[in-house]
Amino acid sequence: MSSDVRVEDVMSSPPITISPRATVYQAARLMADSDIGSLIVVDENGSLLGIVTERDIVRKVVARALDPREVLIEEIMTRNPYYVTTDDSIVRAAEVMGEHGIGHLPVLDPESLKVVGMISKRDIVRIAPDLLITAYGR
Repeated sequence: MSSDVRVEDVMSSPPITISPRATVYQAARLMADSDIGSLIVVDENGSLLGIVTERDIVRKVVARALDPREVLIEEIMTRNPYYVTTDDSIVRAAEVMGEHGIGHLPVLDPESLKVVGMISKRDIVRIAPDLLITAYGR
């Protein structure tokens, strides 16, 4: 049953994105205002460049006592992140998350490869909690 559910059926869309030239402070404000834990980093054409998470901000900026108003997202983002496409199954998304120990995946349109959404562990748990238990080996 869950193998029939596609990423596009459960992803968050439109995605909340940020420029690589934005500051960490701007990213943190956007995350707080949007009540989310990660942002997709895109170029001016909407192409995927990276992802930045709360964990990145804590480890790479706060823990090093750097000024979040001066550090740019491109300096701390994860480049070339794993992703899925809208036509992938949520089983595939759970497998990618489990294999790489990540909680969020950008979702791309399979034709244009532009960012169209985000899928998280929370999205999958709502539909098929057993998938994450299997994917994470717990």
